[in-house]
Amino acid sequence: MSDEILRADQRLRRLTAIALIVATLLCVVAMIAFHRWMSGIGDGQHVTHVVARIRSMIALALTGSALCFAALAWLAARSGQRARSSEQWPLPGARVIRDTPIRRGSAATRIGVLLQMAAVVLIVLAIAAGTLSWRLFSAVS
Repeated sequence: MSDEILRADQRLRRLTAIALIVATLLCVVAMIAFHRWMSGIGDGQHVTHVVARIRSMIALALTGSALCFAALAWLAARSGQRARSSEQWPLPGARVIRDTPIRRGSAATRIGVLLQMAAVVLIVLAIAAGTLSWRLFSAVS
């Protein structure tokens, strides 16, 4: 490994912290909304109707998960290919949120291969989540 260090981008670090705080707050709001929805779902309704509504919500969540897995797979495959072709990690022109040693040659190629392997796993997860989502949506109809 080389002694080159890619210095942290302070602006990117602040933006990342803000994004994580906003995402955390949105998750808390979503959990509260979901809890309220779950509390009122069974009021005066037949069990079959409640089960169908919960299945459709789970299917919707799985669809969102499948899309996220697919997007992450694309990003991992693309980054892995770029790391393998440039033989550098972090990629040329990348900004980082902490000081990061620059890896070149076989070390960077190894990271690229690992990213592409992760992309395959993510694609399998995307297909599995999508298939399960489709089966749940089919069962509701």
